[in-house]
Amino acid sequence: MKDIEPIVLTKEELERISAGINEEDLMEFEKHTLNSFIEPLIPIEAKEPGSAWVRVRDKEGNMKEMIDVTSMNWTLSLGFAHPDINYAVYQQMLKLTHVRYNVLTPSRAKLINKLAELAPGKLKGGRVAINNEGGGLANEAAMKLALMTSRGADNFGVFWGAYHGNSLITGCASQPIHAVNRFNYLGHGFFTRMPYPYCYRCLWKHKEGIRGKKDPGCNLECFDLVEGYIKGMASKRFAGIMIEPNQAGGGQIPAPVEFLKKLKDTCEEENVKLIYDECQTCFWRTGKYFTLTERYEKELNIDVSPDMITYTKGLGGGFPLGALVVSPKIKKRFGPSEEHTTFSSNPVLAAAGLAALRVGEESKLGENCEKMGQKITKRLLEMQEEYEVIGDVRGEGLFIGVELVKNKDTREPFTELSEEMVLIAPEHGMYLGESMPILTMRGQILRRNVIKVKPPLIITESDADFILETFEVILKEAINKLK
Repeated sequence: MKDIEPIVLTKEELERISAGINEEDLMEFEKHTLNSFIEPLIPIEAKEPGSAWVRVRDKEGNMKEMIDVTSMNWTLSLGFAHPDINYAVYQQMLKLTHVRYNVLTPSRAKLINKLAELAPGKLKGGRVAINNEGGGLANEAAMKLALMTSRGADNFGVFWGAYHGNSLITGCASQPIHAVNRFNYLGHGFFTRMPYPYCYRCLWKHKEGIRGKKDPGCNLECFDLVEGYIKGMASKRFAGIMIEPNQAGGGQIPAPVEFLKKLKDTCEEENVKLIYDECQTCFWRTGKYFTLTERYEKELNIDVSPDMITYTKGLGGGFPLGALVVSPKIKKRFGPSEEHTTFSSNPVLAAAGLAALRVGEESKLGENCEKMGQKITKRLLEMQEEYEVIGDVRGEGLFIGVELVKNKDTREPFTELSEEMVLIAPEHGMYLGESMPILTMRGQILRRNVIKVKPPLIITESDADFILETFEVILKEAINKLK
């Protein structure tokens, strides 16, 4: 098939669409945008195809280069505009760009087969559903399937600090943003919120839970409470339990593997479907294994694999893609009215996802993530000894959280410091991200004090050095500003 040749507009006119923006465009945009929260820096192009760096334009029209330690919300695992992904997308666009949901395309079939192959533990070889949006829709699909298999149960157990999406339903499963949202999510009566095992801030006052590991003296009292909810303390019977095995939005908080094992065993005993939201921890983000669940299986010889698992973020290589993978033991399948949207079977997105998976495997992406993650974590732990404000450093691979505190003994959250660091980071050529706010019912911030270090998985040694050097510069400057 021939390359794409425009038939209405000229190539030059079409190229200008993405080439830049002028002041008049920006003034008009400000009049018409319904969303008010817009980042002032405008990304224009990758510094190099498939790098962690992007060229941006500021309000004055100046261009500068930025390294993105947020991977644009933890998604660009392969960097900006990766050439292999773009070529796969281009080839698919030459053939087809859209079919309706029940029409099969080669890229969709191959992607689903690949995801079934990569699934961990008892999910390997299971069934897969994909969507064109991401984790929120994947989590809703998991809830639908749990309802279909539950024999009448219609309640879900979720956890404090969770983030599972922002639709009118998944917003109920996520940590409430009290007094900030000006509407109520629909369906709160179908969710029971339970305490997440936050070892650094243990509700039972254990003090040695650091780096995502439980205190040696801990007897998993937190699980005893969760078990009570599952076995009948909740007001309704659970169809499913949804949990992030490493809670991302809430503050990069790994659940102890012992907690996950007990949770899995109890869900099996009570015939409750266990759903892992690995939307952020998939795609080798936590190191040399495709998921965190697989890491526990291979390194600790503990099978904590759930009944269902959801993926997004890096999965699409920069394109919107979500997936639900379920155990082969689940025999129910969605009917035509139960799980679809108009664009959910988009062949372009499926091509991007399959290309991203193949690139990840062939380039040994997980090994680079492991190596760079160890390098960055090692230096951050050294900084923890040097700076009183670094209370904890936790996470595997390039899924790292740095918890900032006003005092290491009291562990009082230093939210002001994290916010200042994120604010001034672009002045030093770096995007930084922070945990979502945990608020009181009246909207007062209790904590938002974890800086996330989650750059693209393709970063080089020199990128890692720049991140660490710049992080320390930003930390010092922020501390001085708040004195």
